[in-house]
Amino acid sequence: MKEIQTQTLFMNKLIFLVGILCALTFLNCSKNNDDPAPIDEILWKKQTSGTGEVLLGVSFTDENKGYAVGTNGIIKITSDGGATWATQASGSTRFLRDVYFNSATTGTIVGETGLILHTTDGTSWVAQISGTTEHLVHVHFINDAIGVAVGQGGVILKTTNGGTTWIPQISGTTVELPGVYMLSENTAVAVGFTGKVLRTTNGGATWVSIPIDGLTSNLRSVHFSGNTGIAVAIGGKIIRTTDGGQTWTSVPGSTSDLYAVKFVDANTIYAAGTGKIMISKDAGLTWTSAKTDSFGSADIYGLDARGTKGWATGQGGLILHTLGE
Repeated sequence: MKEIQTQTLFMNKLIFLVGILCALTFLNCSKNNDDPAPIDEILWKKQTSGTGEVLLGVSFTDENKGYAVGTNGIIKITSDGGATWATQASGSTRFLRDVYFNSATTGTIVGETGLILHTTDGTSWVAQISGTTEHLVHVHFINDAIGVAVGQGGVILKTTNGGTTWIPQISGTTVELPGVYMLSENTAVAVGFTGKVLRTTNGGATWVSIPIDGLTSNLRSVHFSGNTGIAVAIGGKIIRTTDGGQTWTSVPGSTSDLYAVKFVDANTIYAAGTGKIMISKDAGLTWTSAKTDSFGSADIYGLDARGTKGWATGQGGLILHTLGE
């Protein structure tokens, strides 16, 4: 009888200990599940754009309000971070290649045959005179007044009055320039086909070609955080600068074509292209593939980020969104 009681007491203690271990294991698992995922584990989720047009550019003014533009004059606008997208009239059926908002209501769109559209209220768009029939591919402003637009045929246009007038600048090249970034009112970097990198330090009065050994890839996009810059290219090529674009080095990239790059902060960068979004956590030195909703081999052409949140746009009305945490 005493032996049975001893065994029963032992079993009760064992069950108690097992219960404690299970509880601790559950709490530990719950804690791990609540921890923020590493940035290369972020899931980019699809949003419903309501269009099948190719969305070539995207720009957000804050974490909620954003604009996406694309083929056949399409403009999509959201005021809830992309949960819903509405169509906004552009007044044009030409391809809209890029959009950039430098403040809450002031934005510029560039597109086919020299098209430039400008808004000061975020709602109505007015055509500006570009003075060119070349296709404009990208635009960037340093403030409401001073901006640069670039495109095919090596065209570079600059405005110092918010686009009331656009003045052509001499690029010294005829290759397409799909990317430009202004580091200051006087310093800017433009990138283009066949590995072309141009830099100005005098507001565009002169643009100097920066030679990069062995680079022949078609560069498609460039972005900076301070003096650190990244440019991406067809074939997955990625180049990096830490001196404001004076010198560049190649870093391991991708085998997929890359069309867009965007700094989230000084260390975190998104790059995107054919069927892929990539992320760097060390200012562009190394890159990993992000986990996304399936979108096949569609091309992503536009990227933007506000805070930790990001958006990517591309073929077939594709819009992907990440919370960044």
